[in-house]
Amino acid sequence: MPRAISVLIALALLTPAAPHARQDASEPASVKEVMTAMTIPASDVIFDAASRPPESDAAWAAVSKAADTLAASGRLLTTSRLARDTTTWMEMARALVSQAEATRTVADAKARDRLEPASDTVYATCEGCHERYLQP
Repeated sequence: MPRAISVLIALALLTPAAPHARQDASEPASVKEVMTAMTIPASDVIFDAASRPPESDAAWAAVSKAADTLAASGRLLTTSRLARDTTTWMEMARALVSQAEATRTVADAKARDRLEPASDTVYATCEGCHERYLQP
């Protein structure tokens, strides 16, 4: 998915959450903050790698790191303060974590043939969430 489209989707993703007092300065304030700071940049690395597979150990390491970041963003999205509901939202966020971890395994194995299917699975989960929760 081109980066510009990813950014536009994320910016429109969910209406900003009501302001909350942060428990901790490192705690994200909203879903939008998680998306723009973590989910979109990490998924862009994975989607780009699926289109142009890594050629070096450093490039594979970047995909692995992106997968870790994507999994962390999914975990943040399951926190009660950020979750939009306790059913579908949680299932989708947990699926994102699982798929990111599977992508990490692919990247660590430098399995070029499994990178595109892993990326496609992540993309499908992202799209499903956007279709359900993105406000027009």
